[in-house]
Amino acid sequence: MKSIFYSLLIGALPLIFSGCSQKTLHLYTLNSASVAPRVAPQFETLRVDYPQGIENGMSDRIYFRRNDLSQSYYSQSQWSHTLNRILMANFLETLQRSGIARHVIDYASQADADYELESTIYRFEQIVKDKHSYAEISIALRLLRSDTKKLIAQKTFTARVPCPTTDARGFVEAANEAMKRLGSDMVRWLARQ
Repeated sequence: MKSIFYSLLIGALPLIFSGCSQKTLHLYTLNSASVAPRVAPQFETLRVDYPQGIENGMSDRIYFRRNDLSQSYYSQSQWSHTLNRILMANFLETLQRSGIARHVIDYASQADADYELESTIYRFEQIVKDKHSYAEISIALRLLRSDTKKLIAQKTFTARVPCPTTDARGFVEAANEAMKRLGSDMVRWLARQ
């Protein structure tokens, strides 16, 4: 009986202590919609399409690039959802708060929309150079008439914001600041269409 107890105890020790030695996974998101400028409605209904990515950065990994152009990701830090999903939520909230359209709907809605807003994410990463880093974000937007798919306007928005630290948290802080700027620029651009 004692040998069974000791066998179970010895077998359970690695499980007990493995929980103590694992590092914590840090989850991050963007919260940049709170500063959207208020504008007069320009559209009745605006559908926001799901953001598309050019590079591999549309997962839940937080990417960084070094001087030598090598790209990697943080192993103990990641986005709370895929970057597409986080950006979609930010675009929707920014546009809704701005008042740019009477109704702002997402790509999954069955409702009719007068206009569509497409987005392509060219770059969303941290650039690390020596002991400094910055968030580099580049997003292309296209405004289309929904019924004809005619392109009304397009513009690429870019931002480069210094990171307070060279870790994932510093990047997320800088990315939030960059997205606040880009969100305000996006609303002002749409208001001119």
